[in-house]
Amino acid sequence: MKLMKTTLLLILTLGIFSLTSCKKDNPQLGDPPSDADATFSYAPSAANPNIIDFTAPNGNMVNIWDFGNGLKGEGANVQGIYPNAGTYTVTLTVFNQGGSNSTSQEIVIDQTDLSLLDNPYYNALTGGADGAGFKTWYIDSNETAHFGVGPDPVSPLGDVPEWWSAGPNDKPGCGLYDDRYTFHLDAFKFDMATNGDVYIHNSFESAFPGSFQNLGDFTAPYEDQLGEQWSVVEEDGEATLTVSNNSFIGFYTGVRSYRILSITDSTMSLQYDHEPASEGLHWYLKLRAE
Repeated sequence: MKLMKTTLLLILTLGIFSLTSCKKDNPQLGDPPSDADATFSYAPSAANPNIIDFTAPNGNMVNIWDFGNGLKGEGANVQGIYPNAGTYTVTLTVFNQGGSNSTSQEIVIDQTDLSLLDNPYYNALTGGADGAGFKTWYIDSNETAHFGVGPDPVSPLGDVPEWWSAGPNDKPGCGLYDDRYTFHLDAFKFDMATNGDVYIHNSFESAFPGSFQNLGDFTAPYEDQLGEQWSVVEEDGEATLTVSNNSFIGFYTGVRSYRILSITDSTMSLQYDHEPASEGLHWYLKLRAE
């Protein structure tokens, strides 16, 4: 009996050892990109020496560009636009499953070409090169439907806040109407002046210390976000306005990119999403220039 127990214990021990030794190692994600993977080339475009063509060596990696002029891009082949003469530091960051790597190069733009700033969206947002070069906007609280929400994707009614829209001055004292947004043409700078607080969706309460419930959602203390950047990307007949880092426009829903539904010298209508997108919401804002 003692011999049988010893034999059985040995079999169990060997079995456990066998299972342990056959256990698969954790999958490897691979090596991060090398310096060579992040090295890029560039050349003036055929159309204009102030428009630079940039090329990354690896189209199978994610390529993120910082053009050094306040604008960013993504892709293996991109263009940077430089209206003003000067020296710019361009950075390419590449990503794969193993990590990321970055390299930078300086490019020199010899001549200023302000015609590159003659864009309808730039002109409307900032007043253009022939104007003041900057413009300040605010939520137009006197306008019906200056703030609202609808479905994502939109219904047959189109890009309208069909589920709820604010009447004139519907959200007083919540931190929405006294915020100011200034777009500068020079270096595409963006200033968000909060006057001390902002209005946020209730799902972001924990991300804003000191927030408190106010008129259905939350008001939160928030500092001015000055010296940020803005950009407008036109694609497939749509224009998307994006602001950088911790700045945003209007009621905060977790995003910093806004589709421009319409814009004139004095009015602007925006549509934007909710993060996460699974919420199925589109938000709407109407702004007016000061």
